Amino acid sequence: MNVKHFILLMFLSSQAMAQNIERLSLRNCIEYALKNQPKIKSALLDEQLQLEKNKEIIGIARPQISASGQFQYLFVIPKQRADAGAFNFASSLSFFKIDTPAYIAYQSQPKEKYSELKFGLPLNASLGIQASQILFDAGVLIAIKARKSLEELSVLNTKRTEQDVKIAVSKAYYNCVIAEKRIALIDENIRLLASLSDMTQKLYNEGFAEKIDADRLTVQKNNLQTEKDKIQNLVDLSYALLKFQMGMPLSERIQLTDELDIDEVKKDLDLDRVVDYNNRVEMNLLQTAKKLNGYDYKRYKKGYLPTVAAVISGSYATQTIAFKELFTLPYFPTGAFVLSATMPLYDGGTRLAKMNQARINILKNENDMIAFKQAVDLESNNAKTQLRNSIMSLENQNKNIELAQKVYSIAQKKYKEGVGTNIEILQAETALKDAQTNYFNSLYEAIISKIDLQQSLGLLK
Repeated sequence: MNVKHFILLMFLSSQAMAQNIERLSLRNCIEYALKNQPKIKSALLDEQLQLEKNKEIIGIARPQISASGQFQYLFVIPKQRADAGAFNFASSLSFFKIDTPAYIAYQSQPKEKYSELKFGLPLNASLGIQASQILFDAGVLIAIKARKSLEELSVLNTKRTEQDVKIAVSKAYYNCVIAEKRIALIDENIRLLASLSDMTQKLYNEGFAEKIDADRLTVQKNNLQTEKDKIQNLVDLSYALLKFQMGMPLSERIQLTDELDIDEVKKDLDLDRVVDYNNRVEMNLLQTAKKLNGYDYKRYKKGYLPTVAAVISGSYATQTIAFKELFTLPYFPTGAFVLSATMPLYDGGTRLAKMNQARINILKNENDMIAFKQAVDLESNNAKTQLRNSIMSLENQNKNIELAQKVYSIAQKKYKEGVGTNIEILQAETALKDAQTNYFNSLYEAIISKIDLQQSLGLLK
């Protein structure tokens, strides 16, 4: 392989790698997570599971039809004891004059008190069908009414899971953005120090600088390189966390496209917005739970009502001695219609206890809603305060960067003109780096506070 072919191969490989890197905005990451995050998939499966449970409740109220078949071989035919005199017809024949010796001898024998009788034949077969329908059951009727609320509960659980995923993805996304900015900052500082180090080395070679000046810059540059390696590891961890929150394989290569600055933090910001508790999914969950406990209370309260059901059944049966006669002798039909009603009279206080439990659960739901409102108020106030502080800190750090940049430029100019030392440059460079680091820290805290505020107000879409 000649050099041209090698260069061409390297170029094509680099192009293929660049094409494999997927560019993603925050919206793209959230959309990907909503489709691929295992938590979302489990929540959607719970929705389907609840729909099937609701179908089960409906099925109870529908007609129930069953068929049955039975074959029975009685290798011991059951007996039944009967009064021996039940089959004594002597009194009916008393008008006949019977005085034979045999009859007289039979009459003089002691009589048995009981007779043993066999009923049935050894081979029995039957086929039947039965249909039943609940005509009235207060518990079933209330369960049918509660179906919609149960579906709402599963949908709300899915929405809460989606919201949690959105928050986790957003925070992980901006964490990666800040980490990338820190890497760029370190690279810029390394570039500046490298340029200054080269200049100092030339001055040293010409006798206008001391060896210690060049060594100081080399040490500072090496320290920054070590710091860059550490931050690069944090960047890799940040991307791994983002992919995990998205449900994306860690082997995927992605590049983030959204920028983050003070304008993004202040965008669509309303610190005076009044809290609407109904915007929170958690409040809707508590309200639905209270509604379901209300259905439970009604179900137990109406537990004294009778349950009415209708059953119609039909069957064919036969009894034989020989097996082949099961298929030749006719079967005898039987049919019945049954209307039944059952009503509890005394259950030891169980129903009343369950009613009280449901009523207490309703009171707990109301108390939980009050506690949740208080928690939301505290959460939103804390988020607003934190966001205000973060924005003030962000603005101050931005001014500090401008001042540190001026100080660094002046120190650099003085050093080039020979009226300053590289110690001043190192100090100015360190101050500039600290100001930039503090700025990015405040920037991340501000965007996280904004996300927390949107979450507390129920505005995170």
